[in-house]
Amino acid sequence: MKRVFLSVGVLAFAAMIWWQLQPVGAQQAQDPLKQQIGTIIVTPGSGPSLAVADFQLRAAGSESTLATFNETLWADLKFAGVANLVGKSLYPKTKLADPATLRYEEWANDPVKSDYVAFGSLTGANTAQGFLYDVKTQAQLLTASLSGDARDMAHQFADQITKLLTGQDGIAQSKIAYINNREVQLMDYDGFGARQFSRDGSIALFPALSPDGKRLAYVSYRSGHPNIVIRGEDGLLIGATQFKGTTTSPSVAPDGRIAFASSKDGAAMEIYVAESDGSGARRLTRTRNAVNISPRWNPKTGREIAFISDRGGLPQVYLIDAEGANERPLLSLGGHMDSPAWSPDGRFLAFTWDGGGGGFHIYLADVASGQVLRLTREGRNENPTWSPDSRHIAFQSNRTGRWEIWAMHIDGSEPRQLTRTGGRSPSWSK
Repeated sequence: MKRVFLSVGVLAFAAMIWWQLQPVGAQQAQDPLKQQIGTIIVTPGSGPSLAVADFQLRAAGSESTLATFNETLWADLKFAGVANLVGKSLYPKTKLADPATLRYEEWANDPVKSDYVAFGSLTGANTAQGFLYDVKTQAQLLTASLSGDARDMAHQFADQITKLLTGQDGIAQSKIAYINNREVQLMDYDGFGARQFSRDGSIALFPALSPDGKRLAYVSYRSGHPNIVIRGEDGLLIGATQFKGTTTSPSVAPDGRIAFASSKDGAAMEIYVAESDGSGARRLTRTRNAVNISPRWNPKTGREIAFISDRGGLPQVYLIDAEGANERPLLSLGGHMDSPAWSPDGRFLAFTWDGGGGGFHIYLADVASGQVLRLTREGRNENPTWSPDSRHIAFQSNRTGRWEIWAMHIDGSEPRQLTRTGGRSPSWSK
């Protein structure tokens, strides 16, 4: 990959020199990390069980809406990974539309044996009422009035259930930006509702949503040179850089500042930080004969930036404070590293790595312990991005024969294809 890694945007993580010296021990270190991740995503046989009864119809002529709602709700809760979903073939034959028809023993005992049951009804073409009950304590945990189209209502209810069971916001209403047909596209987290965001009529690259989803930065060639463009969620222009040379890989801090890589002051690629509108660019790194790219803010603290540098020979992960101080190696694994991505809780780092000479795959590193876990194994996989709840990762993969956007659980399980007409460089946010 040599200096070509610049076009992808690189990253790695945590000081693990012993990985190179003791590869067998490092491989074995994956087991504790797997166990740790097993407490984040509910796997079969662990965690609470949730029955999701099909919603019933209260308004005539909405059969297609009902089918879409039920399919979407099931898919949302399955991918959320907050509970084991009880198969619908085990459910009672009694249709469940409201609390008056709930018979607790049918859902608490064999064959269902659920801890919770979600149910409800469509009360109109664009309205629904949902409920969540603890079938063992017979307590009503949630009642939800929903409005919107079928998918919107299902997403709302799934997120409310997730919030109640975990205390964390759900991701069913989040969005992913990506590149297709040389423009920035936005889609729902599950791949539906794709729509064009940028309309520059040139080449767009490296979209980066802000942590709150209120703005989006990307690289555009509309000025004749690759520059950072920042737009609000409504698409209106907030600001842009006006550099000559190569500028790439923007990242948006929690406070709106922009980090990026650029050769604007010479031949070398260096890391810069600018204000939220792209003004006041300030150089952080100063290296000779090295490439520094792919800066990524720590979204938890907003005070430090991980980036890729080949100053030691191969592209590895480095860390620098947002003010330019305390520059140091973060992860040195050998081989070529790329595409860093902090989890929103600051606990993990996902990155692309060739394993020291193999194919490129997505890896996960635990920040505190430095343990590393491989997440993908099929095709070539790059550019990981985290879900807002730090429990899922989206990425680009060519496993189908061309680049598409995929998503998976934090442990690499439940991979699902999100795009069908091509996609690269995903960025996931609220």
